[in-house]
Amino acid sequence: MIQLILDGEATDQQLDRLQLNLESCKPCIQMYHLEKEVKELLTKRMEKRPCPDRLVETIREKILTFS
Repeated sequence: MIQLILDGEATDQQLDRLQLNLESCKPCIQMYHLEKEVKELLTKRMEKRPCPDRLVETIREKILTFS
């Protein structure tokens, strides 16, 4: 759930649940801050490059074979 919140994808209910949890759970607070720091570091260090069109097509084809 922490990842959903850090990615901005959590529902209001999930945000409320985390807030309640963080008020009373020290390990949860530490995990939240650790995950947040890792995400920030990765975001700063990752180089964004466009994905080659052929790779995108290959992935789509493989996904369709599993559907």
